[in-house]
Amino acid sequence: MQPPKAPNPAWIAPHLVTLTTRPPEGEWRYEIKYDGYRLLARIDGNQVQLFTKNGYDWTDRMPLLAKDLRRLAVHSAWLDGEVVIQEDDGRPAFQALQSAFATRATDDLVYVAFDLLYLNGADLRGEAVELRRQVLEALLEHCPLQRVRFSAALDADPLQLLANACRMNLEGIVGKRDGSSYSSTRDGAWVKLKCGSRQEFVIAGYTRAAGGIGSLLLGLHDDDGQLVYAGKVRSGFSGRTLEALRVALAPLVQDRPSLADPPRMKSAGVVWVAPHQVCEVKFAEITPAGKVRHAVFVGLRDDKPADAISLESDSEPV
Repeated sequence: MQPPKAPNPAWIAPHLVTLTTRPPEGEWRYEIKYDGYRLLARIDGNQVQLFTKNGYDWTDRMPLLAKDLRRLAVHSAWLDGEVVIQEDDGRPAFQALQSAFATRATDDLVYVAFDLLYLNGADLRGEAVELRRQVLEALLEHCPLQRVRFSAALDADPLQLLANACRMNLEGIVGKRDGSSYSSTRDGAWVKLKCGSRQEFVIAGYTRAAGGIGSLLLGLHDDDGQLVYAGKVRSGFSGRTLEALRVALAPLVQDRPSLADPPRMKSAGVVWVAPHQVCEVKFAEITPAGKVRHAVFVGLRDDKPADAISLESDSEPV
């Protein structure tokens, strides 16, 4: 059966990934989990738009990537993927990616495409993921692009793949169930297995230090939507990241905490900020009391809204 004909959508919400600690049963295909920003590309004639996971139009931030995608041999299309900056050995470098966006030096960005949602008037979202990816791979082979790569599936046991990814200091792997459609929801058809504990937090404030910022005070939204204290991160900062934090947080300073149950701290030693800025942190664990242990700052996340940040969990069925 031919996929249904449909006008080019103005927006397609991304399919969401479920965190899991073990590979699920059944037929799955696994890819590397790239350490970058999720990016959806919309092509309509000569117009290319690049959207973040939450629908922000970042086309003007990546002019060369948009120009490259314009060369793709299609009339209209939607691609899903991840934008990264790669080290010399091919590994994604997240802090280099952040620096590229902060300085608008995005010429070296690479778009790793892993799904094709729409093509030349045909809506492919109801087709099986392996068929969508087959068409995408053929499309990119037919018209190679300088800044676009295909995210190939890896034919090996997922636990072995995960071990190898961790050995290479990658973030983990992503699995997609054979036969699954693109639902734009978190339906368990896409899963991620991570090498370590790492996720986004809301910055609720910071402690003062001689250099300006000593540690960041972190928050997460609970099931009731309240922002609760999740501990602090005091390592992983460079001079450049501290300056970026200072610039990002200065307009957000406020007198009172936005946390539902703020920690007791000397007022002279803490600066509270409005809960609008998101950062990514890696950590050893989250304690039963809900606080991070051995947290290390990874970077700021301007591609994700603060009100959507809550604790990732593998309790959802896969």
